[in-house]
Amino acid sequence: MLVLTDSLKISAVIPVYNEEEVIDEFSSRLVESLKETASDYEVIFIVEGDDGTLAKLKELTTANPRIRLDYNEKRLGLGKAMKKGLSLISHDADYVLTMDADLNHQPEEIQKLLKARDEADIVVGSRSRNHGMVGKLPLFKRVVSGTTNWLLRSVFKIPSSDVTSGFRLYSANAVESVRDQLTSTNFEVTAELLILAKRKGLTITEVPITFIPRPRGNSKLSFVRSGIGYAKLLAKLGF
Repeated sequence: MLVLTDSLKISAVIPVYNEEEVIDEFSSRLVESLKETASDYEVIFIVEGDDGTLAKLKELTTANPRIRLDYNEKRLGLGKAMKKGLSLISHDADYVLTMDADLNHQPEEIQKLLKARDEADIVVGSRSRNHGMVGKLPLFKRVVSGTTNWLLRSVFKIPSSDVTSGFRLYSANAVESVRDQLTSTNFEVTAELLILAKRKGLTITEVPITFIPRPRGNSKLSFVRSGIGYAKLLAKLGF
């Protein structure tokens, strides 16, 4: 495990929608990883839904004041939840971490992104056919994902092989440069963030990550809703 000795504060922004089955494991692994890789940290959970997720996270805040909650009774959608979370980071944060709370992403791999932080303003955790389940996905899902990424990379000239990955490390300055311009409602916000960053001259790099099936619970990803969202994004920003 990478241990950072210099002064470094990470603000983790984690949108959560009905993740009662995995939130205990995810949050404990996330906090442990942040403790071992940063001199200071905070975790901001943007919580939606009506299962037991909120109650579990409230218990964590009593034991760890670095965990903060923002609860929304009405579902915002990932795009609006992400924009709200990015607006809540502390003024003294150096970097902003985003990742999925369903354990598709591994908190222990935060160190991989941190090692590349001096290379660019944004470090993307790129899902690879050689790391985890990407190569095992059904053909239809691989075709849809691959085509979407290819189209976004080609139209917007984004230097990343995984434009739709949500596992990222941003410099705080990068977040401040783009967050107020975000308009996406759902999953397409991941692409919009990189598009806006590229247009502002911010630099982007990537590192390979392990992407595995969630151990419990159900995926919230809708390919139909995502497809519509990406189509709207292309129409608005690309043509």
